[in-house]
Amino acid sequence: MDFSTPPLFPASMLLGAHIGISGGIEKAPETAHRLGCEVMQIFSKNQRQWRAPPLLPEVAQAFRTSKEKCAIKAVGVHASYLINLGSSDPKLQQASRGALVEELQRAEMLDAVGVILHPGAHVGSGKERGIENIVEGAQHALDATKSAKTHLILEISAGAGSTLGQTFEELAEIGHRVDSPARVGFCVDTCHVFASGIDFRSQAGYDQLMEHIGSTIGLEKVEFFHLNDALFPLGSHKDRHANIGLGQIGSSPFHRFLTDPHFRRVPGVLETPLDGDAAHPYAAYETDLKTLRDLLKSKVKA
Repeated sequence: MDFSTPPLFPASMLLGAHIGISGGIEKAPETAHRLGCEVMQIFSKNQRQWRAPPLLPEVAQAFRTSKEKCAIKAVGVHASYLINLGSSDPKLQQASRGALVEELQRAEMLDAVGVILHPGAHVGSGKERGIENIVEGAQHALDATKSAKTHLILEISAGAGSTLGQTFEELAEIGHRVDSPARVGFCVDTCHVFASGIDFRSQAGYDQLMEHIGSTIGLEKVEFFHLNDALFPLGSHKDRHANIGLGQIGSSPFHRFLTDPHFRRVPGVLETPLDGDAAHPYAAYETDLKTLRDLLKSKVKA
């Protein structure tokens, strides 16, 4: 197996996918490499459980060694779905803050660029209180990991229910109020942006989105992308992903993200549906990566 693959498109976004860790976290980079990934995203533990065995130093070292051998240029760790920094419930607040500290510590051991976090939901306490909770929780985790290089990367949400971070203004408010700006970045999920009501399918719509991002969180602070088509129509507020070109967004709008100079070398990973069998579990990723790379070879201006 060739582990020295150079960047396929040096002037573009770096492409990859979310890789499972059920076979051992240290094996994930080789799986990503076999799929043709330049970058990858993982969970560092079971994403639906609070408790997890500690990440052993020798396992983390094996992961880092494999990452380098497989020429994986960046790794993102997605935080547990259980974490809700926006909650006002004392027990959930405490559990969420402790879990986020652990996520950052584990990500640092894996040499990850950041922990991608859904900011949270206020669950009835109101937007203002919810954002204040998120800021306090994020600051707690960053203060507890001051020696770490790993960033906290806040992901825009699709806007269902009381979720926060469903607009770039809300993300910007959180980011600006955290007193560790150098370690806070943002993740743009294309499905979530579309579901929140922003139509970037035309050139004019894309230009407006870039102006919007630039005037709120800042284009330079976009540190990660989730490249997903959307199953439901514009403004649905439903976080349901589709494979590239098979949803409401379509394939051609992704060309603009991939080739935008602002996002050159920024990691972009797939979280699209998988329907492969046991022998080929990531077959859909291979198809989606090919679709994206075919776009890079083209001169799409739809």
